[in-house]
Amino acid sequence: MTSPYDIRHDIGCYPLFIMVLDGCLHLDYCKEHYMVKERDILLLDSQHAHHYWCEDSCSFIFFHFGGKDCDVMVRHLQQSNGSPLFQTKQANEIYQIFLQTYHSLMYHNVKAERELSMMVYNILCLLESEEHVYPQDFVRYSPPIAQAVSFIRQHVHKNLSLKQIADHVHLSPYYFTRLFKKETGYTPVNYLNNLKISLAQIMLRTSNSSVSQIADSLGYSSNTCFINAFRLRCHTTPAAYRKNLFQEERQGNTQTHNPKTIQEDPKLTAPAPQFEQASLGKKSALNPANSSVSSQTDSSKEKTKNNAKHSTPAKNHSTGG
Repeated sequence: MTSPYDIRHDIGCYPLFIMVLDGCLHLDYCKEHYMVKERDILLLDSQHAHHYWCEDSCSFIFFHFGGKDCDVMVRHLQQSNGSPLFQTKQANEIYQIFLQTYHSLMYHNVKAERELSMMVYNILCLLESEEHVYPQDFVRYSPPIAQAVSFIRQHVHKNLSLKQIADHVHLSPYYFTRLFKKETGYTPVNYLNNLKISLAQIMLRTSNSSVSQIADSLGYSSNTCFINAFRLRCHTTPAAYRKNLFQEERQGNTQTHNPKTIQEDPKLTAPAPQFEQASLGKKSALNPANSSVSSQTDSSKEKTKNNAKHSTPAKNHSTGG
C-alpha cells in the first residue's frame, strides 16, 4: 500500500490478523496509537472500532476469521500479551504457515476448511506463548533437525511418513531418525504424533468441535485411529477427556480454557495435560499449557452471529483488510 491508504472498521467486523512485511502501518485502537513495523503482528477483535493507515508505503498480509466465541479468545490473547500488537520470535514461522496454506489453496485441490482451521490454530497457538505447544529450542538443534521440526509443525494436519520428513532435509530415513532422536529425545513419527495430540487437547478444551471433526482436521484416516492414538498418549478417550475437564471445573477442582471461563476471568490458564511417552518412559514436554483458539473459522463475507466454518487468508490488495 502507498499513501493515501486509510481503512476504518466499525464494531461488528470479523476479528482480524495482520502481519506487516515491510514499511510501517499506523493503528488507532481502543484509544491507543500503535506503529506496526516489519514482522509485527496485529490481532484485533470485532467489539472495537479500529482505524489503520500508512503514511508512506507498507506491505502486509491479513485474514479475517470467525467462529463461536472467537472474540473471547482474541481478547484473551490480547490481555495475555498486554497489547493487540505482538512482537514474537516466531514471526517467520507464522508467515511460512500462512504462505504455505495460501499457496496450497491457490494451486492445489485441498479440503479448504481443514487447511484453514489448522492454519488459524497453528498461528494463534504460536501467539499464545513461545514456550507452549511446541518446544522452541531451535538454537540447540543442528540445521537439518531444526528444519525438520519446522516442517513437521507446518504439516501437523497431515499424515506425514518418515520418508517424507527425511526427504525434506535430504537425509536417509535411518540416519535422520538417529539424529532426530539424539537431538530431540523423540523419533520423528512420535514427535509428529505428540503434536497432533497436543492440538487435539486444545480443540477439546476450547471448542465444541466433535471428535470426528477434530480427527479430520488433524489428518487421521478414521475416528478409530484418532481415538486409539489419543488413548495411547493420554490414557483416556477424547470424549472422556473433555467430559472430565468440564466436570472438574464445575466442581471447582480445576480451571480450563473453555470460552465461558475465559470470559469470566481472562487471566486464567489451563492446566497442562501430561501423557506418557511409552518408548522413552518419561513425561512428554510437548503439551500446551495455554491455548485459547476456536477450531471453527469462517471465510464468508456474510456476518453470522455465532457459528462460522473457516477463515480466508488473503494477500493484501487495495481494498485492505
